[in-house]
Amino acid sequence: MQKAHLYEAILLVNRGVDEAVRGLERLKRLKDSQLDSSCFDEELVLFEDHRARFNSYFCSTLQRTELQDSARFFEAWHREYEKNTLDEVQVYRDVQVVEDRRRAEGKPPKVLFFTENEQLEWERQYPEPRGDAESEPHRSAGTQS
Repeated sequence: MQKAHLYEAILLVNRGVDEAVRGLERLKRLKDSQLDSSCFDEELVLFEDHRARFNSYFCSTLQRTELQDSARFFEAWHREYEKNTLDEVQVYRDVQVVEDRRRAEGKPPKVLFFTENEQLEWERQYPEPRGDAESEPHRSAGTQS
């Protein structure tokens, strides 16, 4: 069953319960019907209880399915994204997004971005080893040649 049909089916079930509840409420309000209104109260509670249980089951089952679909579609999209557009600059942007999310969740950073002064201090403490490329200008992390 396609998703739209599935959601439409649950809508129809809920509309049906609404109709049944309205019918019971009308019967309950009838005067001179010799019907016991307490019976209707009990049935109304049972209808609503069954509806709530059914909706709960439906939602939890569909949530798992939707999360699986989401992961599958995201993975396919991300593979295509990596193949076509991922470059050095985008990697830094993606890392920043991850770090922002971690900060919002109250988690410590996995990656630390230095300010310009912090970068200079780090370079002073840990200079690049000098090899054959002494004349080549120093490049800091994140710069392109």
